[in-house]
Amino acid sequence: MVAVVAALYFAQDFFLPLALAVLISFLLAPLIRRLERWRLGRVPSVIVAVSLAFSVIGGVGYVVAGQIIDLANALPHYEANLHAKIVSLKTSGDSPLNRATKTLRDLSAELTKTDAPTAAPAAPIETPADRPVPVEVVYTPLSAVETIRAVVAPVAGPLGTAAIVIVFVIFMLLEREDLRDRFIHLVGRGRLHVTTQALDDAGARVSRYLVAQCVVNVTYGIPIGLGLWFIGIPNAVLWGMLATLLRFVPYIGAWIAAAFPLALSLAVSTTWTAPLLTLALFVVVELISNNVIEPWLYGSSTGLSSMAIIVSAVFWSWLWGGVGLLLATPLTVCIAVVGKYLPDFVFLDVLLGDKPPIAVSDRFFQRLLALDAEELSNLCDGYRAKSTLARTYDEVVIPALRLVDAEVRAGNVSEATRRELMGVLRDVLEDLGEAAPPGGESAGVLCLPASNESDELCAFMLTQLLAMEGVKAEFVTSKALAGEMVEKGAELRPKLICISSLPPASVRSAHHLCGRLSERLGADTRIFVGLWNDALPDHTRHAERCKRAHAAAVFTTLEGAVREFLLQAGVQPATTA
Repeated sequence: MVAVVAALYFAQDFFLPLALAVLISFLLAPLIRRLERWRLGRVPSVIVAVSLAFSVIGGVGYVVAGQIIDLANALPHYEANLHAKIVSLKTSGDSPLNRATKTLRDLSAELTKTDAPTAAPAAPIETPADRPVPVEVVYTPLSAVETIRAVVAPVAGPLGTAAIVIVFVIFMLLEREDLRDRFIHLVGRGRLHVTTQALDDAGARVSRYLVAQCVVNVTYGIPIGLGLWFIGIPNAVLWGMLATLLRFVPYIGAWIAAAFPLALSLAVSTTWTAPLLTLALFVVVELISNNVIEPWLYGSSTGLSSMAIIVSAVFWSWLWGGVGLLLATPLTVCIAVVGKYLPDFVFLDVLLGDKPPIAVSDRFFQRLLALDAEELSNLCDGYRAKSTLARTYDEVVIPALRLVDAEVRAGNVSEATRRELMGVLRDVLEDLGEAAPPGGESAGVLCLPASNESDELCAFMLTQLLAMEGVKAEFVTSKALAGEMVEKGAELRPKLICISSLPPASVRSAHHLCGRLSERLGADTRIFVGLWNDALPDHTRHAERCKRAHAAAVFTTLEGAVREFLLQAGVQPATTA
């Protein structure tokens, strides 16, 4: 990585035109494909697209240059207004600002003052050698060749780079399939499918980003230019084009563009109306662009996190200056795609991508170990906002419970700690929905834990979900013995019983309890078993054992269990769970 960064830095004269050409090729590729579908042909399509693109760039450059020259000629006329503004901002001699400045100056003088006066040094005796020697600067007139070189050199570099970029763009667009195949053959030996996917994904993301960004920036710059013209700011066309260009810079580009017309409004206006209107114009247009136009046009993001965009902007601007700042997001998109498809570079996708680095269930487990009840509630609320409470339990809470059980079996979590974790989780679950109803004389559904507190919490969640759907249900705590649960079932005689088990620890207990309940209650009560882990290797075998113990069905998710119980009870599903 250090060698790559060093090569990009020291060989930027080569890589910059190449990167710009690739960027423009991505931008023009959709237009060329559209022209080819109109049966225009590859070569004419490329010529039309490239001519159009560089004509637009050249026209914009010509207009901007003219506006800059006009602005430079007009600036001396605004000196009087600037002087008046400065005078109006001056404060009186006894103002708080001046008093604070004087206090700081006095403190600084006190700190730098020496403790005791020292004797003045004797005046040195001046000798003839110490006397200053007069120096005369003689300017040698430049030759004709040197004059031409001084004038042409600053212009020849950018023009040469532009010519190289144009050549690169033309040949990349003409040979884009051949270049793609060569790259796949070079990089994708043995991984042709993955390499093809990566190239297609990178091309689609970058093209979509560039096209959408161009549309957003143009729709941003035009209102800015028109608004500045109505306000009366000179050279409004220049500031609209500058706003369009600088908005390619993430987050701060628009406000950099706003600084120039805002400063000019202070110079040309004799009042504060024009500066305030200019600031309000940029704020309103930026809010509309960010909250209305961008979400509508982008459709899907570039796949980068906000922090990755900021860091990439800083990195590429350090590496390649202003051009690197414009290229930052597209280049970082390509790097993130590499991390997505190549296992050796997966850390790039984790660092740069916009997907969560760990699953929500893992975050829930981590915060549960920290006993952070507030964060646990926030995670569940955030997940529930995009889903249902039943799926939140199935996809967030129950996987975290399985991780807790795994840590207990590995000896990393003691039983005392486990009980503390279960208590915190119980409080969080009670806050998420309606509390499970207490036991009564009869219930539509009786939920029984197979063995431990994890099974009890799963039974609690099922009871809670059923209660939210209007089904009367209750559960028994894990402190009750298997015989006591059987007697509880015989006493209540519910129509439906669900044995809750969080595999693999309590599967055997679930088989045993199902068999005993079936013998005692007979066919009048239908018994179901919830094995809340469909990824268990022996799930099919355990489900068959439960069915041989006369279980009517085996569930793997709370959502499926609720749906079946509502069907059995003849209750129409509500939207609460």
